[in-house]
Amino acid sequence: MSKISLSPGYSTFPMPAAVISVGTGDEANLITLAYVGKVCSKPPIIAISIQPIRHSYHIIEKLGEFVINYPTINQLREMDYCGTRSGRNVNKWKELNLTKEKASVVSVPLVKEFPWNMECKVVNRIELGTHVCYFGEVVAVHSDEEYVKNGSLDPDKFNFFAYISGIYIALNKGAIERHGFSLSKPLE
Repeated sequence: MSKISLSPGYSTFPMPAAVISVGTGDEANLITLAYVGKVCSKPPIIAISIQPIRHSYHIIEKLGEFVINYPTINQLREMDYCGTRSGRNVNKWKELNLTKEKASVVSVPLVKEFPWNMECKVVNRIELGTHVCYFGEVVAVHSDEEYVKNGSLDPDKFNFFAYISGIYIALNKGAIERHGFSLSKPLE
């Protein structure tokens, strides 16, 4: 089978779609991003990228903190809403009946209704063309208890999605194998 060339801007891999909370009090806002990814394990660092024209950009610049909130498939509408309206024009918390929950370390609120939350403090930023990439050290992680088994996240309970080139993809098939399984199973 031959390969065809695609635009370098085309994403060929799924990205986690997350709702990022920024700011505090009445200024607190929510923005949906798919440019989210772990870039270091010690210390745990997550990178997010935001365009400077976005309302949330100015808020994160001022405070230097953010929370990554992961919704379930059942909350896809709320996630999409947060990525298609500007906080300049609408209070997304109010319109979606989402609750600001006090974080344990940062001053930015968690989205109480979303089952997974990661509190982050900005440790670096890089301007990259159309986006600014923020590197946030993860200072606290929270999960609804129904998604935890033996002190770790239970992939068989996951009910979330990813984003690839404008399409949301369900990722709720459960675990298929554990990292390192090839060490004990020879190639055939």
